[in-house]
Amino acid sequence: MQQLRHCVRDLTRRCHHFVRSSHTASGDVYDVVVIGGGHAGTEASSAAARMGSRTLLLTHKLETIGEISCNPSFGGIGKGHLMREIDALDGVCARCCDVSGVHYKVLNRRRGPAVWGPRAQIDRQLYKRAVQRELNQTPNLEIRAAAVDNIIIEGESQESQGGRCAGVLLANGEVVRSHSVVLTTGTFLRAHINIGLEVRPAGRMGDQPAKALGEAIDRLGFRMGRLKTGTPPRIAKSSVDFSQLQRHDGDDPPTPFSFLNSEVWIPTKDQLPCYLTYTTPRVSDIVKNNLHVNRHVTEEITGPRYCPSIESKILRFGNKVHQVWLEPEGLDSNLVYPQGISCTLPQEQQVELVHAIKGLEKAELVQPGYGVEYDFIDPRELYPTLETKRVKGLFFAGQINGTTGYEEAAAQGIIAGANAAGKTRHADKKQLTISRTEGYIGVLIDDLTSLGTNEPYRMFTSRAEFRLSLRPDNADMRLTQKGYEFGLVSQHRYQHFQRTEERLQSAVDSLSKLRKHTHYWRQALDLPKAKASVEKTAFDMLGIPADNISVEQLIKLHPKELGELRDDRNLAERLKIEALYSFFVDEQQRDVEDVRREERLTIPSDIDYFSKSLSLSNEERQKLTLIQPQTIAAASRIQGVTPSTIVRIMKYVKKADMAKV
Repeated sequence: MQQLRHCVRDLTRRCHHFVRSSHTASGDVYDVVVIGGGHAGTEASSAAARMGSRTLLLTHKLETIGEISCNPSFGGIGKGHLMREIDALDGVCARCCDVSGVHYKVLNRRRGPAVWGPRAQIDRQLYKRAVQRELNQTPNLEIRAAAVDNIIIEGESQESQGGRCAGVLLANGEVVRSHSVVLTTGTFLRAHINIGLEVRPAGRMGDQPAKALGEAIDRLGFRMGRLKTGTPPRIAKSSVDFSQLQRHDGDDPPTPFSFLNSEVWIPTKDQLPCYLTYTTPRVSDIVKNNLHVNRHVTEEITGPRYCPSIESKILRFGNKVHQVWLEPEGLDSNLVYPQGISCTLPQEQQVELVHAIKGLEKAELVQPGYGVEYDFIDPRELYPTLETKRVKGLFFAGQINGTTGYEEAAAQGIIAGANAAGKTRHADKKQLTISRTEGYIGVLIDDLTSLGTNEPYRMFTSRAEFRLSLRPDNADMRLTQKGYEFGLVSQHRYQHFQRTEERLQSAVDSLSKLRKHTHYWRQALDLPKAKASVEKTAFDMLGIPADNISVEQLIKLHPKELGELRDDRNLAERLKIEALYSFFVDEQQRDVEDVRREERLTIPSDIDYFSKSLSLSNEERQKLTLIQPQTIAAASRIQGVTPSTIVRIMKYVKKADMAKV
């Protein structure tokens, strides 16, 4: 056995030597190579190309670029914020959703606008075609169908002990050279799917896993883990008895995802409905009686906590009734997606389970549900730019970093692609990072790179400390300027943003200049009298939640001063939200500045956590050495690192800064 290990090691060394020799012989070098054509890969390749980098997207099948593997929807609570932020950075997924949605709805309307969740049911085929059209029309982007077996690494550098990424080795033996590589393999690394006791090598039904690439990453020494996820069976729409179910229609009018669009492509009346049904006690019995033939559920690999399988819900909550949403898969599709019953039972038992649900008694299963197990990399191996700490020029984005969901993947993709391009586009080594105070993308990446994850990570509004200012409506005001300065945002997008910003500021100024006593406002607007009369602006009055005053009411009251605001529904909504949160955002600004101050305190890369002067516990030394936080803010969020330790590190950093002066 020992001799066999030596042979394998020798073969690996010779393979690397061959790759490097070929690498040197070829003169054709890409700026960025992106591996994987899913949601992270499409955003990464588009971002890199948009910045002017010569970019190559490599994917197993050209026809699956932009594929929606699971739920035919984008957005939701927390996830809708990510969609708006990706769009503010000129990403593609929001625009593609606006030309492929079949049911648009803003979730959480009963709460404040800061936690509203824009969401859309998507036509799978229309979305995929829209993404492919976007990429095919993107300058500087080349797309090829090819499997990648290995990462090319060149010798050690001062910046990275693991060397520098110099390209990839394809399955056919071809070497593709590049300055940076972005890995977006989704659920495909050494993956297999489970249906009952049956195990098949696949990252998705019908698609082969990336086995050789997974082994190559493992050989590089990255800390890796194993996660699992699943998908429900697909049901023939014609076999569902919708007459028994609760119908839910889309919003009128629908709200687009993209700031570039004032409306979506589909008329309100043509939107497809969703339907709601529920599980029954019979469903619980079927799950409990068949655990012995359900390999996926009985394994100890961690699955998604916030999008669990029906088996996990029943094992965790007993006989509780669970919602099942029947969602359309497209205008011309005869398939229904039953969200809420992701399962990995044998197909025969899946049929039995589906038939135990109201309205689905005669449902026909077109495709069984299945589970996927796959490798992921500990995201604490990454910098906030999503470049790996071990290998310079190698970036990871998407589910390979332990996340779940299209939106989380796309958000990572756009940051990784931009920073990969920045390696060659910015001579000053400028990087694109988003703070927790600036966006949900910042929260997502900071959580991953500082804390890691042992379960599929999903975004929620509760993860953000400053959600009053990180709203879906103002993502462009928070991020578009930053993206433009980095070279990520197009001129067309930036000019649109400038017009919006000017119009919004002008409208706020007009409302703020209009000052009257509250007795006047309340009498004119037919509101109950106030006990005392103080001077307030129209903007102040608009922001009083209890009075629910609209922009339209104020325009009618003062058409001369506010007439320019008439007939602009989007502007009126943004003004209302700005007014509602103005006071609270100002109050929160002090906390924001405290965090930003800590984020500006950079921890030296050569800090010695074993130094006696720091007096750290063994646990703190291990965690800080493992995670290598770059700022005081990141260090303060590591579990087990005490506030007193943060103070000592802060003093160390300030002392080091003073020594440089």
